[in-house]
Amino acid sequence: MAEHYTRSTESATRWCNRCGKRTQHIVSGGRIGRCLEHEAPELSAAQLKRRAKQERELKNPRLF
Repeated sequence: MAEHYTRSTESATRWCNRCGKRTQHIVSGGRIGRCLEHEAPELSAAQLKRRAKQERELKNPRLF
């Protein structure tokens, strides 16, 4: 049975198949995520475009 985490939980120790040992994994929204010992995955072109758009909107917000 899967474990359930509270919203305030930031990380948990879990087995990592890639590392072959128990490591810290990120917990987001109560669900277990990626291993913290690995590099963050590369951002896709769509993610880079979306991030740039968000930064532009923060600098110059729309009125409506």
